[in-house]
Amino acid sequence: MLDTHLHVVKYCFESNPLFEMQRASGFESFVNFELGQYTLSEMLSTYSDQILRKNGFKADQEEYEQHLDKIVKLFSHLSDKDIFISSFKIFLARRLLMEKSENIDYEKFMITKLKINCGRQVTDSIEGMINDLETGKGLANEYKQDRQAKEMTRRVDFDIKVLTTCHWPTYKSFELKVPIEINNCIDDFSAFYSKRPQNNHKKLDWNFSMGTALVGAKISETQKYDLLVSTYQMCILYLFNYDKQLTLAEIADHMGFDEETCKKNVQ
Repeated sequence: MLDTHLHVVKYCFESNPLFEMQRASGFESFVNFELGQYTLSEMLSTYSDQILRKNGFKADQEEYEQHLDKIVKLFSHLSDKDIFISSFKIFLARRLLMEKSENIDYEKFMITKLKINCGRQVTDSIEGMINDLETGKGLANEYKQDRQAKEMTRRVDFDIKVLTTCHWPTYKSFELKVPIEINNCIDDFSAFYSKRPQNNHKKLDWNFSMGTALVGAKISETQKYDLLVSTYQMCILYLFNYDKQLTLAEIADHMGFDEETCKKNVQ
């Protein structure tokens, strides 16, 4: 519908400013109607997430970017842009941390379009999220080389993402009792990080709420599976190396979870 009206103003009225102003005003009145439980801003941010996720939208680069451009054109008519930006940021964080993004270049394209539309002050923290991950890749490589130089080997592959707190959404977190193998990795990386001169005045706070793990599960000699789970679920599964049966209350007590978080992670 937006494309149709833009086409009419452009080709029938030669992009006359008066007609364009009236078109924009009319369209804004239309798209900002109350739609019940959800606003158009929330629905548009959810749709954006579906498009930008892996296997969410099949198209070549040109068509993909045209589709994202249309989303931003709709965004420009929203009266509650802050709601879209807040939701978009949460979805983006999940895509980046769980490596579910279709292509980082598409993410950058979308962010650039949003910055043009609503200003750098709105997108600074979103760009900071992208920069954190790109900087983190270099740090991860340095850590890997440091381990190789020390000829260190582990039973687990350990991947870390160091993030700047002010750029990212706030996540509920717990003082998690992680398996000793993971705790050893944490201690080793913390020591490596603190030795770098540029980190003298920085502090690492570990947040496991958005982490993932690939866990090897051996049910029997013939039944072996690789399970892709959250970090919380990994720690719960680890408990069953020592106990065949555990109640929900026992799991919650051992993990330090509240009841809601415990139920969510055992379902």
